[in-house]
Amino acid sequence: MKIISKIKLFIFFSALAFISIQQLLFVDNVRAEQGVLSKPASPLSPGFDLMLVGGGLKTCSSLSSNSCTEGVTFSPNAKLSIQYHFSLDWLERALNHFSLQTLSLNQTNNLRKASLKAAKSSVNLNQLKDAVYQVDKHLLDELTDQQYYALLDLLEQEQHSTDGSPLQEQVMLDATTKPYGPAIYRLFTLQALLKKQQRNPDATRPLIGIVTASARDPFESISFYSSAFEQAGADVIWLPLDAALQAGIHHNQCDKLPLLRQQLQGNTDKARLYLEHTQLQQRLCESPDNFYQQLEHIDGLFLNGGDQSLTLSAWLTPDKKPSKALVLIKNRLANKQIVIGGTSAGTAVMTAVNMITGGTSEGAMQHGVFSAKPPSERCEINHCDGKTPATAVTYRAEGGLGFFPFGIMDTHFSERARQIRLLMLTASTESEMGFGVDENTALLVNLADKHLSVIGEHGVWVIEQTQASKDNRGKINFSGVSHYLTSGSQADIDDSHWRLMNFELANQAVSVNMAANSSGDQQWIGQACRDGRLSNKLIDDFKLVVHPSSLAGCQQVLKGQLGYQGVKLLLQQ
Repeated sequence: MKIISKIKLFIFFSALAFISIQQLLFVDNVRAEQGVLSKPASPLSPGFDLMLVGGGLKTCSSLSSNSCTEGVTFSPNAKLSIQYHFSLDWLERALNHFSLQTLSLNQTNNLRKASLKAAKSSVNLNQLKDAVYQVDKHLLDELTDQQYYALLDLLEQEQHSTDGSPLQEQVMLDATTKPYGPAIYRLFTLQALLKKQQRNPDATRPLIGIVTASARDPFESISFYSSAFEQAGADVIWLPLDAALQAGIHHNQCDKLPLLRQQLQGNTDKARLYLEHTQLQQRLCESPDNFYQQLEHIDGLFLNGGDQSLTLSAWLTPDKKPSKALVLIKNRLANKQIVIGGTSAGTAVMTAVNMITGGTSEGAMQHGVFSAKPPSERCEINHCDGKTPATAVTYRAEGGLGFFPFGIMDTHFSERARQIRLLMLTASTESEMGFGVDENTALLVNLADKHLSVIGEHGVWVIEQTQASKDNRGKINFSGVSHYLTSGSQADIDDSHWRLMNFELANQAVSVNMAANSSGDQQWIGQACRDGRLSNKLIDDFKLVVHPSSLAGCQQVLKGQLGYQGVKLLLQQ
């Protein structure tokens, strides 16, 4: 570990007042909990440029009350659920929309019958589906994505408070049961403040811009992210950048934004529900220089979760070239003027090359890895027929936004057992490295120092030195060296050999101890560290051989922890 990097991180984390809770590092910033970030005694060197979150940022909100402590109540203006009009007259309104004119007579009649079976005219999504299933259990599955989502959007119900204002999702960071999500929002906010203080040493609140283009409906989560970052101590603006706005600016078709939203982003009838936000998007489309000025002034940029392909379409022109907005943000990132964060799809899209777009570990072994457009997300459930199997691993060879130059980014990692898919993708594409971030966890990246650190509930899995080679039977085998960095761990990237070095694994006092309920992958690593080698049969005659490079690399595992380094993996057919 370089001494300068150690000093930076010591000062930086000290300023955040990290404390240990349940054997985990998380941020405890009292002033931030009150909505105001305290100004450090002196400006600090920027600690990181990218915050790559693995998704699953559990946060107490009116739409996620299961993440709240007991006894939490929300104001009468809080949106508690998404509701749908499922009365016959409202359904007729939806069926008259041009987007549903392709439904068959049988489908429209069955939807009418289902609306009559609904227990009430205002229903949630599960109640709507149940009513339809009672009439035709295959109807919704048979709809195309465009038909299915247009139906939901056209039926979605407006919800207003007694004063007529729209209900909004309310967030309570301080009432969240687990501290990790709020800690990550506060850490990002503090880092944005440090960026701002390079220009204005007296600043006390940063300006964070949120882009919600990863969602099919980018309007729905505006209030969530705005509230979360405001409570973390930031001023927040929503940047209405999505595929529709990008196309409207590029083709000078701002008068066609509603149609572009349906064709490119996949949503319908949003001006009815989000009039102010659609009007803002319209104004910035007509005056894009105002939008670019906003990008010049933000101190932090945060990308939401959903579909990374949608986020990419927001930042690329329709002919797949970097947009003016993307060039501007990349220049600011290169000059260390901004911190960029993302969660789930917002993390995956930062990959420079070979951006993963879909698939599972099982699908990788059963069907393979494809440079192709991913099937619909609904196909994993509905088993759609298509050129690419629903669970096969797909990727975009040209990559994503290019903010993270060190390898492929993957998310929801241990929770969805994605180790095999990342190993196969990284080896198949001859990528240098692959990184898998667990939920409620963040990988912090200092681009200039090539330094990584981990905070949050779980850890980050790294695969390097990957190869795909044929054996004497003509079967392709995949190999690599894996590491797992738990919260509080650090490492540097050696980009001359494309591997991690200068490991500093978190010690027992601050590491995550989940041995009792660890994933299958972690159990295999533990057994391999104890026995020196493990061979485990998977599906379709695949076999995974786990071989630690040395007992020193297994030191943490042998102490009952999860972090390790230098474990060789060989996936054989």
